[in-house]
Amino acid sequence: MMKKQFLSSFMILLFAQAHATTVQEQMDQNPAVKTAIEELVLANHILYDQNAVDGYGHISVRNPTNPNTFFLARSVAPSVVKVEDIMEFDMNGKALNGDMRVAYGERFIHSGVLKNRPDINSVIHGHAAPILPYGLTGTTLKPVYHMSAFLGEGAPVFEIRNFAKPNPDTDMFVSNGELGDALSKTMGLQYFVLMRGHGYAAGADSIKKAVFRTVYAIQNASIQSEAMKMGQVQYLSPGEAVTAQETIEKTIGRPWQLWSERVKKP
Repeated sequence: MMKKQFLSSFMILLFAQAHATTVQEQMDQNPAVKTAIEELVLANHILYDQNAVDGYGHISVRNPTNPNTFFLARSVAPSVVKVEDIMEFDMNGKALNGDMRVAYGERFIHSGVLKNRPDINSVIHGHAAPILPYGLTGTTLKPVYHMSAFLGEGAPVFEIRNFAKPNPDTDMFVSNGELGDALSKTMGLQYFVLMRGHGYAAGADSIKKAVFRTVYAIQNASIQSEAMKMGQVQYLSPGEAVTAQETIEKTIGRPWQLWSERVKKP
């Protein structure tokens, strides 16, 4: 009798492991997941409000209870993302929990970075216009002020032609795991990478920091472009960048509060 009960319990456990709980069930069961999902939804709205994304673009967050999965909205415009739009994916970009809804085609940007960078928990992708020239001209996007110190010695550029197979002429989308891995390798140990003729990807250890870095990288691009029209640009030295980043990123709660209140107003 006890053996039968043990086998029955064991089978139930195996079934539960094979059938992961839905996003909503995870939210109901774990406060950390609930907080992450709600922050993810809010971040979508903030990124739209700050012109970091438009009808296109997306942000992900690593599952706080399972580092091998991440949350990302289904394929909708960032400004309208709701809790019920959030899906869960594995590190190959495969939707979990039997979720058959249409996913973002470039979810492999997120899976590639999150899989290869354990220090990063949130990834953002968008196409903000001020960024694009730096992926086209050979001019490096470098930190011109303290707010963008995380750019370090400059943002690398992902050249999809170097990795696309068998034809280097693609639709410019990071639409499979191989390209996602290649993008991550181009990013290296940086937190911001440009995508030639496409846009950018940003990463951080938290949603708030990823949003902060994205907003100020775009501002940096605008300021740098204007400064280059006037003459020789004085960039932050590597030492200044390290020190400034450490100082300013202790205060990211301040702009997050501002941005949150803006998008929460009726």
